[in-house]
Amino acid sequence: MKKTLTLIIGVLFAISLNAQNEQHLYLHHSGAVIYNDAVHNIDGITFQGNPASAVVDATNGQTSFPVTMIDSITFGIEETPSGDIVRIVYNGNSVEITNPFSNEGVSASNNQADVAVSSSKANVIYSLSGTTSNGSITFMSSKDFDLILDNANLSSTSKAVIDIASETNATIELNGTSTLSDGSNGAQKAAICSAGNLTFTKADGTLNINGNTKHGIFAEGDLIVSGGKIIINDAQSDGLHIDSFTQTNGEISILHSGSDGIDSSTDINIFGGSISINSTSDDTKGLNASETVSISGGTVEITSSGNDSKAIKCDDSVTISGGSIEINHSGDISKGIKSAYLNVSGGQITITASGKTVVEQEENQEVPSYCSAIKIDTEINITGGNFNINLPSSNDGGKAISCDGNVIISGGTFELETHGDGASYTVSGNTKDAYTSSCIKCDGNLEIIAGSFNCTSTGKGGKGINADGSITIGHADAPDRDLIINVSTSGERVTITSGGGGPWGGGDYANPKALKCDGDMTINSGTIIINCTQNNEGGECIESKAQMTINGGNIEAYSKSDDVINATRNLTVNGGTIYCHSDNNDAIDSNGTLFINGGLTIANGARQPECGFDCDNNQFKITGGIVCGTGGDTSNPTANVCTQPSMKINTQAGYAIQVLNASGEIVVTYLCPTLQGGGGGGGWPPGGGSGIKFLLTHPDFATGQTYTVKYNGTISGGDNWNGYYTGNVTYSGGQQTTVTLNSMVTTVNAGGGGW
Repeated sequence: MKKTLTLIIGVLFAISLNAQNEQHLYLHHSGAVIYNDAVHNIDGITFQGNPASAVVDATNGQTSFPVTMIDSITFGIEETPSGDIVRIVYNGNSVEITNPFSNEGVSASNNQADVAVSSSKANVIYSLSGTTSNGSITFMSSKDFDLILDNANLSSTSKAVIDIASETNATIELNGTSTLSDGSNGAQKAAICSAGNLTFTKADGTLNINGNTKHGIFAEGDLIVSGGKIIINDAQSDGLHIDSFTQTNGEISILHSGSDGIDSSTDINIFGGSISINSTSDDTKGLNASETVSISGGTVEITSSGNDSKAIKCDDSVTISGGSIEINHSGDISKGIKSAYLNVSGGQITITASGKTVVEQEENQEVPSYCSAIKIDTEINITGGNFNINLPSSNDGGKAISCDGNVIISGGTFELETHGDGASYTVSGNTKDAYTSSCIKCDGNLEIIAGSFNCTSTGKGGKGINADGSITIGHADAPDRDLIINVSTSGERVTITSGGGGPWGGGDYANPKALKCDGDMTINSGTIIINCTQNNEGGECIESKAQMTINGGNIEAYSKSDDVINATRNLTVNGGTIYCHSDNNDAIDSNGTLFINGGLTIANGARQPECGFDCDNNQFKITGGIVCGTGGDTSNPTANVCTQPSMKINTQAGYAIQVLNASGEIVVTYLCPTLQGGGGGGGWPPGGGSGIKFLLTHPDFATGQTYTVKYNGTISGGDNWNGYYTGNVTYSGGQQTTVTLNSMVTTVNAGGGGW
């Protein structure tokens, strides 16, 4: 249950304020003010959510902050004096200075248009205005101060235009439009340099900056932006180079930087406002933090065209709980978001990654490096948020979401598309391999507990969801509506090495897969819809290279040319509703053992030699559940381990089958599918004909009991789920036969032939 606490500012401060003294509310973080507004502008603050956020409702809109980022909330009088301001007006090579505090510890002098200020007085307000092509100002103050840029157009040929040389807190307010440009000949670090904390406070003005020597703004302390519009027209190195960065409001536009857009030695925290960054240089970052990046509000737009660039990069964790992030990166092997950890609980994330894969030489081997939208080194944890990620055809091997470690997703919506073709390459000597694209690629273990996923891969070898470790889908007893997974693949396989001819084929391929893992796969819940429409083999829908266990969920999967469900060692079905249809191969294929203990499973394979169920003559145990398996052939249940009997019905494709018990009650009504394809694998003899093997079992089947099997009739009424009818069903016409189940597997002839 969400708990909400509202702080009514008006009640606490129902006091009379005069025009010169205005009560303000301040939010503090790490000794700096991250929010400042007049009390009469604020309707209230709500603390809500888990983890908790503070939402400030003000006349200019809402601003949200994680509670963990707020050290304290204070109130104070903010003076707005009319005449007590140190005014510095530039006029070419001269400066006019008005200093009302000359006897109070404030000195201001100039050498032509270079101004030096020294102060021991707290909270002095300085105003800069006018124009100069070779001027500057240097502050040496032991106390905090405010600076107003009032339509100031200032350039320096060899110095920082504004140099705050003391470790104090300086607040800059923007009035009108100002432009600051340093020269290209000096040793300064930026057009604005600060040895302490620097805050751009709430204001409607605009500041243009040209960093002709190095950075646009440099601060050895924190840079806080809570208002105004800052435009970095050009910077030879970083647009903003600071110790830490916090934005609660205002606008930042970095039109060009030779290196990073915003480079922080520690953290980047974005609570509100907007950031726009355009980068064209190789090996650069849009947002770059040595420790963490946290985005809980506002908008971030980053366009990057440099090779090996990163739009958002940090060495530790990226945390996104709100706001809107839009990234468009087109450089080869570039990344949209790159960090060790990623935590997402909210927000809108839109990424287009259109760069190419580059095969690089590392330790005498060729290694591909990809252009991926999200690339995380250690762990991804997603509980919410909206992801819209597109990798167009120019991106020939990248991943929409990729992690070298484990991934846990328990919420959010995902629209993920990859369209580029994979390709083969030579690792070294005669060793070959291939790279392919994936919507989600996890090198460790992947858990998808809840959320909505639309994953589309159209390129050669492209995969939907792929893990080198295990995959767990859904949660035991969770409603299937909590997790929706739609995956479609249509690209053909990538040839790594070509093989010989003959009915068994050969060669080595990088195959497209919809949902695949090298470890164990467990499906507990969810609605899973999969379509693999490639023309050649390799496009399996759901595959585990180890063991697969299906405990629940609603699965509907179609493969045009290969197996629908495939497990290497064992496939166990304990529950759920499963529909599998393959036009040209097996519906369900276990290369090891196959156990069915519950659920409803419909498995439609292709003509002979393909099967509804195929377990290569390994143990096939049935102890419960409803099974309707059709194909040109089928594996036989292993009688001595089964506890629920089955019928193996020889019939024809397209026949309607109804089974009644001795009391005339309907047990099963099923419409056999029309067979497609034939001979997708290496079986023998080759496919053909319309005869099918219909493997049927039901919990109402019992040994020693007699049943009536109707066939070649017509079904009307009832509810139809992929040929399986329930409810008020009417069966008319056709023929019938009776059969007594004297063993665990009983063969029934119902108008069919077969081998």
